[in-house]
Amino acid sequence: MRIGIDLSLIPGERAGGGQYGYQLAAALARVDRRHRYRLYPVFYYIVHPDYAQTEFPTSERMQLAFRHLPSPLVRWLWRAEGPALVKEWMLGPVDVVHSTTLCAPRLSARKRLVVTIYDVSFVTHPEFHLEANIRHCLAGTREAIERADAILAISEHTRRDLVERMGAPPDRVLVTPLAPDPSLARVTDPARLDEVRRRYGLPERFVLFVGTLEPRKNIARLIDAYATLPERLQRDAGLVMAGGKGWLSDTMRDEVARRGMGDRVRFIGYVRPEDMASLYSLATTFAYPSLYEGFGLPVLEAMVCGTPVLTSNVSSLPEVAGDAALLVSPTDVGEIADGLAQMLEDAALAAKLSARGLEWTTRFSWDRCARETLAVYESL
Repeated sequence: MRIGIDLSLIPGERAGGGQYGYQLAAALARVDRRHRYRLYPVFYYIVHPDYAQTEFPTSERMQLAFRHLPSPLVRWLWRAEGPALVKEWMLGPVDVVHSTTLCAPRLSARKRLVVTIYDVSFVTHPEFHLEANIRHCLAGTREAIERADAILAISEHTRRDLVERMGAPPDRVLVTPLAPDPSLARVTDPARLDEVRRRYGLPERFVLFVGTLEPRKNIARLIDAYATLPERLQRDAGLVMAGGKGWLSDTMRDEVARRGMGDRVRFIGYVRPEDMASLYSLATTFAYPSLYEGFGLPVLEAMVCGTPVLTSNVSSLPEVAGDAALLVSPTDVGEIADGLAQMLEDAALAAKLSARGLEWTTRFSWDRCARETLAVYESL
């Protein structure tokens, strides 16, 4: 069988769907010795200008599409207004096409279509999205439900939302849970830790948040909760926000400056992938009080590095965190603050959650995700 996989979100600051595509393809290269793969660095309307300079997973059974064509020609062929038949021709001779970007093209009868859907927050929480993004996600999800032979949901919660909120046929929606990056593990090398601490200006003790800075992540309430901690706890541990800018992120920085908290709340921006394990390992605790997640991968990333986790008791997060995290209501600032205080003051609780987290994450792996995804390909 010949399988084509959309990896168009890998170029740039790889996160979310880009991380999913990269880890899935890398795991398929490890676990599958039967089938051949064609990897698409661009896919329909997603053409990152740096795709030609990006590193993609490789193996003897995987071929990167368009690698012999000049980048300007590839971008022209895949332009949004270009003919659908040209785009399908660009897909090449494959039996299964796996879209990871909410793009569900109408393919000829010779090809089967698989689409991964990460969440439906644009329906459950439209206030977290711009109008243009809601329209885009609604159209893409409806097309996937209409056209895809199989839909992969990244959690049971997302599957339930797809069936109950979007009317997806239950028999065509399958769950393939995500996993932490296999390269992530607790870092104990003092020199490596010191280098990352200096690079990002990290305090000795700190609460860490990792994710795109946008309203859905509930950063405003996290900052409010931190601000209500006793003065001694704020002096003892800072709050570090790591992640790329999302919409309305500038207002969060402005609010921190207005409160005079700039010396305690630090925005360190996008963190290089090779620094993530050290960043998690340096953190005193990891706080992720998101209002909605299709999966919540940073929770597992922190756990696999031995960092105790505080997260929300809503959406997919209890499913992902199990009993290995302290769960709080994301809409209750006082409850978030109480949780932070417990994590910072109760060393026994932090140690217990750290140990539980390390054990819990053994249930998740990209090789498992790849095998379950491969079973879907083969079923089609």
